[in-house]
Amino acid sequence: MGYGARLWLAGLGTAAAVGASLLGQTGAASAGMTGVRVISGAAADTGRTQAGSGYAPAARTLTLGMHGADVKALQQRLSFLHYYPGKIDGRFGWSTMEAVWAFKEVQYGKIEPPNPDIVGPLMQRQLRHPRLPRALKPHGGAWRVEVNKNIEVLVVYKRAKITLISHVSTAAYYRPDGTGWITPDGRYLAWHYIQGAVADASFGGYMYNPVFFIRYTFAIHGMPNPTSKISWDGVPLNAASHGCVRIPMDVSVIFHNYVHVSPTTGTPIYILGHNN
Repeated sequence: MGYGARLWLAGLGTAAAVGASLLGQTGAASAGMTGVRVISGAAADTGRTQAGSGYAPAARTLTLGMHGADVKALQQRLSFLHYYPGKIDGRFGWSTMEAVWAFKEVQYGKIEPPNPDIVGPLMQRQLRHPRLPRALKPHGGAWRVEVNKNIEVLVVYKRAKITLISHVSTAAYYRPDGTGWITPDGRYLAWHYIQGAVADASFGGYMYNPVFFIRYTFAIHGMPNPTSKISWDGVPLNAASHGCVRIPMDVSVIFHNYVHVSPTTGTPIYILGHNN
């Protein structure tokens, strides 16, 4: 980073778990299998089609604060495609918004895609025939994490299949509190995990459920909801961190379950792209 190692202090203000949240797509097919009938788990006994395996466009444009059956259908579809690990409750909150951002970032290949805060007719067509994220390291191992700084998206592969896609915010080279911040490119390992809130003695505040990949200097960690889509707090559309990879809070409470954490055999983490 050019500013020395940051000092993460565990145990100071350590929070209770930030809420249990599990993906609702256990055994789901890969994100490329759109509109395919999937038999998995309990559904295998009844022949039911898995929720979200198909998508019927809503009759209205959806956005933050809305609720209803059409929002629930959106959540089910995003969950099926591995973008949304939150509760399927029909309420369009920040967790749904950040999943929409990730989906649009992948579809458009941009950090700030067009109309990021709405689910209109175009996105609803894209939900029926989505584009998969471009693999950064297709030969990097069947179980790996890829962080694409060019579009601010994290993808987890397991057994060479996508299991999680998340919006992220990496380092902003220019921040109001100084310049020179980067999220370093390279191949790393999921090195160490700490549950709960971890105090940041260098920059203040907390990071949540961090999975460290460069000693205690850099981590993939949760942050509370941003105050707006472009900001320096939370996980906004823009690059905003001091070097870590920020992920939405609902993703942070389950991310460590998607990787093997070990100083020597941890899941590979690839970080690639230009510095923002």
